[in-house]
Amino acid sequence: MSSKVIVHISADFPDSMAPAKTSSVASLIKATEGYRHIVYSLNRVSLVSGIVAVDFGPDRKAIAYGAPPKGLFLATYLDRVADWILKDIESRGIPVDALHLHKFSAEGLVGQKIAQSLKRPFIVNLWGDTDLKVVKYRPDLKATWKSILDQAALIIPHTPWVEERFDELFGLDHSKLMILPAITQHEHFTPSPIISEPRFVTLFNLDVHRRKNLAALVTVMDRMSQRIPGISLDVYGKGSPKTMFEVSQIVEKSKARNVTLKGPLPSDGFTTILGDNVAFLMPTRRETFGMVFIEALFSGLPLLHTKGWGIDGFFAEDEVGYACDPSNLDDIESGVSRLLTEQERFKRSIAALHERGGLDRFKRKAIAETYRAGLERVLGRTEQRERVLSEAAAVP
Repeated sequence: MSSKVIVHISADFPDSMAPAKTSSVASLIKATEGYRHIVYSLNRVSLVSGIVAVDFGPDRKAIAYGAPPKGLFLATYLDRVADWILKDIESRGIPVDALHLHKFSAEGLVGQKIAQSLKRPFIVNLWGDTDLKVVKYRPDLKATWKSILDQAALIIPHTPWVEERFDELFGLDHSKLMILPAITQHEHFTPSPIISEPRFVTLFNLDVHRRKNLAALVTVMDRMSQRIPGISLDVYGKGSPKTMFEVSQIVEKSKARNVTLKGPLPSDGFTTILGDNVAFLMPTRRETFGMVFIEALFSGLPLLHTKGWGIDGFFAEDEVGYACDPSNLDDIESGVSRLLTEQERFKRSIAALHERGGLDRFKRKAIAETYRAGLERVLGRTEQRERVLSEAAAVP
């Protein structure tokens, strides 16, 4: 029996044109064996027109397409990408069984047309930040957005709050929903000891320090140093030369002598470095998921995260940390203070959560099994529909 063929359309798949993209989609595909996964990796280029494609491996094709920024003429340009992919599928004779469109607001537009042309079901992902932003600024496409959700065989929001916001906007069919966390690189639980020094840590791609709200965090650490001698923050991450100037100036201008730029986290840092802190701090402005939060939990660390974004909704209130308002310095400071004074309670809570399997859903094996169940559900519907149509055609 030949493997079922899943066509993936994703703008977040590392390819020969943009190898530094996040590995989330690639990790999910790698973890789900037993299918033929065909990937079309999308790369938008401003101020040019046309489409260029190159192979970067078996069943892997990188596509660069010209389109304006900020969603201008979004449907028009993505319609051309859909036509190109459809023609490629047909010319190669690919026997598509289902499509997976890995981002609602871009790949959803591309894949819906392809799925309709091939008469095949599709899965669509809902990512909070980009998708909600595009939906907000393109209300003229509301009917199209609704049709994608209505026609999808399976809808995958990656967090509970994303499901809630899309439900408020469009009214989702809950029978088609499946929350699926992103696969992380670190999933081995190591309990964090109680740290006597008020030492905190953060970790992110420094090129997006504005989104991660580093300036606010540095300001809060400077303020708290006036009443908590010895409080410190280690900032791990790498960035471009320009970025390193920017983040260095943020630290220098605040006169925060207790904030240290540490560079990239070593490969074994999740087990040897991260856990040796009071808590993990990242009060991001907007955060779709935040894999590093889950990795910090596997290092036993309580979290300062953002209310209504990222991992908010996965855990009970006060179970793994403090959800703050990232625009309110006082609330960020309150969160850091609570993590410090209640360090032992939070760390015990996280350890207990791990013991009863509360972190298992974020492990690669569990995510792959959940995704596989979703695929089989979609493929089963396809086979049932084709059988019904075949039986109907045979009736005299």
